[in-house]
Amino acid sequence: MLITAIVNNRGNTLVVDMPRDRMDLDTKLYSIGRELSHSTPISDNPDSDITVKLLADSDIGTHLIKLFNDSHTLRDVNNLTNAVMNAPDEVKEALESDILNDQYSTPDELIEDIKKQTYEAGQYTETFYFPLVGNLDDDEYGDEYEVGNPFLMDYKWDISELVEKEQDDDLGDMKDYFYDDDNAQAKMVTARWDVAEKNGKLYGKVDFKLREPFTAEEKEKVREWVRGQNSDGFGEGLEQRPIETEDGDLYVSVWNSGDDYFIYDENEMNNYLSQQQSGGMRL
Repeated sequence: MLITAIVNNRGNTLVVDMPRDRMDLDTKLYSIGRELSHSTPISDNPDSDITVKLLADSDIGTHLIKLFNDSHTLRDVNNLTNAVMNAPDEVKEALESDILNDQYSTPDELIEDIKKQTYEAGQYTETFYFPLVGNLDDDEYGDEYEVGNPFLMDYKWDISELVEKEQDDDLGDMKDYFYDDDNAQAKMVTARWDVAEKNGKLYGKVDFKLREPFTAEEKEKVREWVRGQNSDGFGEGLEQRPIETEDGDLYVSVWNSGDDYFIYDENEMNNYLSQQQSGGMRL
């Protein structure tokens, strides 16, 4: 554990080590009358109903504590310590050196650098693409209807931010939820969902940064895992998160049960786009 938090809420005290499972952290906070870690500020103001004191018994933890102030929450501490603890071996030595030399001024800066270093650590990339579906909840008339690609394109950056946040709110990297093949999992440095514009249309995608390329068999197992995540795992949570628009709340799904749904690798996607441009049929 990198950091220990001593949380006092109206005389009720909790000592909790981090990082830890987010749900477990919220459950422990609930036991002393706090509902959520994201609403528990890092504050040692004695006049406040709640105080949080951060301690560490390692140099890394001590330097991480310097990055937090009363604008941050206990969930911010948990997210950062999780990111540091779960950084791939390829970047840990340089990362720890930068932390000890106080190269970062905020938790967000450190997390972004971990993402950048992790992405660069993978020598190979495997990308899968899939359609997006957008549904708009019309506040004025109380209706919900599907929106087209132009509407999704108008909110491209909002959708990308939502997809990123949905992953950041989980512990670890999405690759840590792949259990179907040990060899394939060992090759993964990171797995990140995002969106991509292709020929003027917005698609979902997942990038795998790899130490070695997948075999054909591993690739198919990973493809099916992506399908499962889109329909039942990551995607099920994502499609419940609204994006506020001028026309109502937009809900984006990376899954649909129609015949036109696909999960294509880079070559398959390029072939599909070429056929779309020429008016041909999909693969």
